[in-house]
Amino acid sequence: MDYKLIRSKRKTLCISIVGGEMTVKAPLRTSAEHIENFIASKQKWIEKKLAEQRDKTDALKDVIDGAAVMYRGVLCEARVCSDRKRTAFIDGVLCLPEKCVDKTARDKAVAAWGKRMASVELKAALDDASVRTGLKYGAFALTNARTKWGSCDGNGNIMLNWRLAMLDAKLVEYVIVHELSHTKHHNHGAEFWAEVQKHLPEYKSLKRRLKAFAVLTTMYR
Repeated sequence: MDYKLIRSKRKTLCISIVGGEMTVKAPLRTSAEHIENFIASKQKWIEKKLAEQRDKTDALKDVIDGAAVMYRGVLCEARVCSDRKRTAFIDGVLCLPEKCVDKTARDKAVAAWGKRMASVELKAALDDASVRTGLKYGAFALTNARTKWGSCDGNGNIMLNWRLAMLDAKLVEYVIVHELSHTKHHNHGAEFWAEVQKHLPEYKSLKRRLKAFAVLTTMYR
């Protein structure tokens, strides 16, 4: 079974599966034999997760192939338009510049457009949630993270993955409330989740639903 191995100053082995790719994180001196045995012991779990991700990937096949994009939770056609010099969203269609002759160019154009939308829309959503919850943050920035939708550092600065602009408003709200809650609780303990629930009672179902779109964070690179 193919996987990416990352060794670091950690104490335990762990496996993560994102976008159908498996990553194993191991302590610096863990033997190859021990790692292989660990993977073998998790075989059923790995197969289950890979199958789940294949199902999710199939649901977004047109997005992965480049024939469509997600915007505000809606699947929209992505079309190269001969009269366009810049990517624009027109009548439910993402019109790409005529220079987008291959998927690499299309992905680059989608990313540039998505970041433009995200810089305005996510900032507005963050400010709105901050006022509504009373949770203040420091600075805001977009991120191109491969596995995270958002993060909050020790100074209360919040970073949001620009691909959040592709998701519906409730999922965006969940990620933002999650990160704002980290301005008070810098962990995932009981008090943190109580804070999230106070502002978003249905957070558990949103957290589960967000996982269906994990493959998006691996795209447009």
